[in-house]
Amino acid sequence: MERLLVLFFITTTCGSVSGYSWHNEETTTRPSHQSAKDYHSDPLVVETNSGLVRGYSKTILGREVHVFTGIPFAKPPIEQLRFRRPVPISPWHGVLDATKLPNSCYQERYEYFPGFEGEEMWNPNTNISEDCLYLNLWVPQPLRIRHHDDKFQEKPKVPILVWIYGGGYMSGTSTLDVYDADIVAANSDVIVASMQYRVGAFGFLYLNKYFGLGSEEAPANMGLWDQALAIRWIKDNALAFGGDPELITLFGESAGGGSVSIHLLSPITKGLARRGILQSGTLNAPWSYMSGERAQRIGEILVQDCGCNASMLSTKPSQVMDCMRAVDAKTISSQQWNSYSGILGFPSTPTVDGVFLPKHPIDMMMEGEYEDVEILVGSNSDEGDSYRIFLQIDECNGYKCEKQDHIAAKCTQAAKIPLTTQKNITNQNQIVFETPKLTPVLQNSDKTLDTFKQPQKIKTIKPTKPTKKPKQDFGTEDTVKNMLKC
Repeated sequence: MERLLVLFFITTTCGSVSGYSWHNEETTTRPSHQSAKDYHSDPLVVETNSGLVRGYSKTILGREVHVFTGIPFAKPPIEQLRFRRPVPISPWHGVLDATKLPNSCYQERYEYFPGFEGEEMWNPNTNISEDCLYLNLWVPQPLRIRHHDDKFQEKPKVPILVWIYGGGYMSGTSTLDVYDADIVAANSDVIVASMQYRVGAFGFLYLNKYFGLGSEEAPANMGLWDQALAIRWIKDNALAFGGDPELITLFGESAGGGSVSIHLLSPITKGLARRGILQSGTLNAPWSYMSGERAQRIGEILVQDCGCNASMLSTKPSQVMDCMRAVDAKTISSQQWNSYSGILGFPSTPTVDGVFLPKHPIDMMMEGEYEDVEILVGSNSDEGDSYRIFLQIDECNGYKCEKQDHIAAKCTQAAKIPLTTQKNITNQNQIVFETPKLTPVLQNSDKTLDTFKQPQKIKTIKPTKPTKKPKQDFGTEDTVKNMLKC
């Protein structure tokens, strides 16, 4: 990544935890609880709305940071809760040991280049399981003693950063080494939080047509509901950790950035966050959402591929879902890729479901259906080149040879469409993939990897004065939707 092409700041209306078992993929985790006696004398114990949690302390750059990992915010989405929206965790008794990294949500591992650290660093570093809805917190010290309300005034409340990981909505985990936020917390006097959320079909299966709008059965966007519930838990318990519930900033990269933009747009998460940071991903990227119709077709294919007879969906949908809940997680995780449709054509993404996303996201932006929030958006020059390493497995495979001209032409055309609803805009030609047909850059994997070592330059643009409910002229709706399909 040679340089950061654009960063602009705009105002727009737009779990036993201590007894985790890691020895097999299907093991689930449950919080272990210890006696709450004398917790007032333990500076590492925090009283939350769900119960007491004990973290651990570490010293980073000469500063103490209290770390809490594996705090459950929802009931395990297993058995009858598979393919349903998350259910808030019930309060527990005793002290929950929040010192172990939580499970990663069920997903496939990247194994294109065995032994290559640049790929393996993104694979889950903890047990994969459907029991995965946990969150983590890094809290700088010293903050106020957190057991008595009268001590909440000892130091001003600090901002909270909530990280949402990327992975194309098909993979990812908050437990990766690169997501350890202790340095950020120690150096910046902010609380950093992160959460696990369901990915792939476990997080986005959509069969709403057969159950009706608002049904709990495969409603799509379960992964977004996971994120929303975690953010709500963090907001509700911010004061207990010394944070300011009114100063929450969501930030994420790739699918995480897309998730952030959806939370700032959706009526479901209205008011949960004050700011958003979108790193190399927004909801108007062509890979970041799909129509309900397409999601429905993908869901039907998965049902059939899992041996659950999709033809019965129209007459006995509940029986089909019972069948899908009996299918082992590995089968679902592998069969879902049968609907993969080429580079970035992921089979599971946020879906226009009529609830979390009431309408097409571009329609919502054009009609001004969003709140006044502050956002920071960034992308990297040539970052699409990181995908070229996968194409080089076969220097001239059919997809690459047949589609390269088409992709280049469509992306060049789409580059003319503005990314924001403000007058000061960045065009997509600044972040479009640098394919050989567009710019003859990086010709081998070594150079591709070298781009990640280059210094980055930051360009800022002064924000325009916010306009309430703007009606931005994007051209016709069909033009926008079609041109983004590059």
